[in-house]
Amino acid sequence: MATTATTKRTWTTLELINWSKDYLAEKGFENARLETELLLGHALGLKRIELYLQYERVLAERELAGFKTLLKRRLAGEPVQYVTGTAGFMLADFEVTPDVLIPRPETEALVEVAVEMIGERLGEEAPVGTAPGVDGPVLADIGTGSGVIAVTLAQKFPAAKVIATDVSPEALAVAARNAENVGVSERISLAEGTGLAPLSEMGLAGGVHGIVSNPPYILSGDMAGLPTEVRDFEPRLALDGGSDGLDCLRGIIEGAPGMLADGGIVALEFGDGQADAVRALAAPMLSDVSIHRDYAGRDRIMTGRKSD
Repeated sequence: MATTATTKRTWTTLELINWSKDYLAEKGFENARLETELLLGHALGLKRIELYLQYERVLAERELAGFKTLLKRRLAGEPVQYVTGTAGFMLADFEVTPDVLIPRPETEALVEVAVEMIGERLGEEAPVGTAPGVDGPVLADIGTGSGVIAVTLAQKFPAAKVIATDVSPEALAVAARNAENVGVSERISLAEGTGLAPLSEMGLAGGVHGIVSNPPYILSGDMAGLPTEVRDFEPRLALDGGSDGLDCLRGIIEGAPGMLADGGIVALEFGDGQADAVRALAAPMLSDVSIHRDYAGRDRIMTGRKSD
């Protein structure tokens, strides 16, 4: 018997997850199920754990349409973090936009190393009054981007004043919103400028107890060979470190002794194969220069201190 109308298929949450993750996997996406759940959770306004509790939920047409739009953006190569507007860092969620670099596990390792060293430094004598008009210790996040480093430092060291700098006003706006969302905005000062220049302009020379940075360190000549979702979507300003990848690292290392208080800490992230060059830059400028590995076992972090 002929029918006069076509019945549209209904989708449950679980059915849509299974179909979409298989489709993404066929297209070469490595974390297909995770990304599917993140996209669907965003489309439905649910956390991932809440999806598991609603596997039998039948989705409305508008919900399917919203998810389809997000899935198309991901299939076009846009990073899932930009699609959802959120990235995880140190067990917390932060806003991200195409104006800022997506935080990565390597930077979590940087922060862990920095927090440990700064904690040891501040625990030694609880420094006060080394910067004009500042009662507690001063920490700086150079090239803050989304602000994940600055916000985490402010959470870990409640007595500290954190200075977050960036050359991009759009990035600083994202960092400001993240600081506000976490409730630490009163202890974070945002400053636009290149490298350590904003610290100098604020009169902080000789008064900073910790400098932490994930600066641009990709060689200019390597930019074209980056994965599409990095090259075409993340801000070049946050990636391109110049002809040798060391432009920003060099500036921070060379300027750090003049900015740091005695015993002050520097912790910097760098790229694959740059450990020897970074160590050579830092050795004449800082004491106790060390190279640390990231979670994948790669040399990734340089630390040093200003001699007392």
